[in-house]
Amino acid sequence: MYAQEFRTSHSFQGHKAAVYALGAGHAPGTFLSAGGEGIVVRWQLDRPEQGEAIVNAGEAVFSLHLLAEQERLLIGTGSGRLLAIDLRSGKAVQAIEAHTKGIFRICPIDANTVACAGGDGALSTWHVPHERTSPLAPLRRIPLCDEKLRDIVPGTQRIAVACGDGSVRELAPGTLNEVARIEGHGSGTNAVHYHPAKPVLLSGGKDGELRIWRSDGSLLHAAAAHKGSVYVVTVDPSERWLVTAGRDALVKVWEAATLDPVARSARDRSGHTHSVNAAIWCEGSLITASDDRSIRSWRMPV
Repeated sequence: MYAQEFRTSHSFQGHKAAVYALGAGHAPGTFLSAGGEGIVVRWQLDRPEQGEAIVNAGEAVFSLHLLAEQERLLIGTGSGRLLAIDLRSGKAVQAIEAHTKGIFRICPIDANTVACAGGDGALSTWHVPHERTSPLAPLRRIPLCDEKLRDIVPGTQRIAVACGDGSVRELAPGTLNEVARIEGHGSGTNAVHYHPAKPVLLSGGKDGELRIWRSDGSLLHAAAAHKGSVYVVTVDPSERWLVTAGRDALVKVWEAATLDPVARSARDRSGHTHSVNAAIWCEGSLITASDDRSIRSWRMPV
């Protein structure tokens, strides 16, 4: 089914527990990682042996988001705290009890607002001031379901939220009113991503399926992508490749235009050996993080 195996270019080692979160770094060619032991590490893409611990959150970290202009890092913890870290000092300047359960995603939804997806089923939004010394200010708390929220992605006209009750809720920018509800994955939706070149929404669920939705909420396509939960659905910056990853430890590459399968990672130590929890793009390279405590960068197919 797959024409080739997908191979890593580098392995980034050093975390002592599962790695749950990845984020952009402040400088080109850098990225951040964090996980169960609460340490945020800064990496250089071409120097995998030189990870630098920059923050100790004191508990498990589920999500990261860099406010580059303010030189602040937002951290979502396993207990639901939202931490704002001054990167100059490495110290927390705010510690907010934002949710009663873990924060699975922190996502900018406009130039001055970030949203948090909570394990308590609520979406919280926060005003980000231009001044680096000014604190985040609460805006809204929106209960969406009784299960955890796992992902948020802004599109050109809507904001999609992956909900643990199986639905995908689409919200209107600005008002954040719910404008559509897609019954995406019956056992729980984990990941959402708007296709950058097509008017469709991609989703991945606990059922192992990748699903493609038209703008009217109707199902365009479904594929059995993974054996177990899909935690990652993303399209590369060139818009050529769609990547999925999940609990079965596999990373898979699909043609973004056709959804034809192209490549997958090997089921050995050349890839991940446990659940793949997060992915980002750094200088065109795919970076993934796993329960196996490793981070890997990948050579995209030619």
